[in-house]
Amino acid sequence: DGESLLFLCTHLDYRPDDHERLASIETIENVVANSDGQPVILAGDLNATPESKVMETFAKSWGRSNSEPVATFPAAKPEKQIDYILFRPAAEWEVVETRVLDEAVASDHRGMMAVLRRKSSQPESPAKAN
Repeated sequence: DGESLLFLCTHLDYRPDDHERLASIETIENVVANSDGQPVILAGDLNATPESKVMETFAKSWGRSNSEPVATFPAAKPEKQIDYILFRPAAEWEVVETRVLDEAVASDHRGMMAVLRRKSSQPESPAKAN
């Protein structure tokens, strides 16, 4: 429909304390607040497990491409998820597919791929028969 999309990529702090990651969320929220309501996708290494305070904070205003955890780290033998694809407004997106790529050499993490579909703001009209 010609609407622009804000695509963000990040790598949040890796240290055990969530303090810097939570501060980074505030910065991300400020960037998004200045985006005039356009749709946003955020992808990256958030260095946070699904049950963490970091992901709990993101969940307040972001949707996530996978509802169940998927292992992305370490690449050689993934044991936990710390990489994510997030989107907002959450209610305006449909997740078609999400998967972890079977590639263990390019990075110390497994890549993630998601197919997202923006929900139409107008209901689709039924097909017309001729």
